[in-house]
Amino acid sequence: MPRKMTTEDGVAVVEVMMAGCVLGIAIVGVALMLSSARSFVVARGDERVAVFLAQQKLEQLRALEFAAVPLSPGGACPGTTCYNEANLTAGVAGAAEFTRMTTVDCVAKHDLNIAVACPTPPILKRLTVTVTPPIHQADAIVLQTVLVSP
Repeated sequence: MPRKMTTEDGVAVVEVMMAGCVLGIAIVGVALMLSSARSFVVARGDERVAVFLAQQKLEQLRALEFAAVPLSPGGACPGTTCYNEANLTAGVAGAAEFTRMTTVDCVAKHDLNIAVACPTPPILKRLTVTVTPPIHQADAIVLQTVLVSP
């Protein structure tokens, strides 16, 4: 006896294929999410190291006497006068390379955000340390402090 064709023949195969496609898309999405999460965790770790490097430089400069902290000419950063340091190795097993830039300029008493031409002798010096981590997901860290002449 020949079998009668119904409208539901082959529907199970199509359903299985559609479910497989949906499952595949979901798995790819989860894999991408986990990959992104891992890179952001690494970036936050690099930011912690960058904060440490910035604090370290500020403490080194604060340990000097006020007069021993040289000024960056015009607040710009030519050459080594503003403590440009590239390829600082830090992090796990010294695997990451950071860039640290330090500027020193005189600031106005009434507004510490305004760099001014230095009076003789200087009264206030603003130290700005910028540390840039090696990966693009991590943000650059900028720390500032002001030194007051004794």
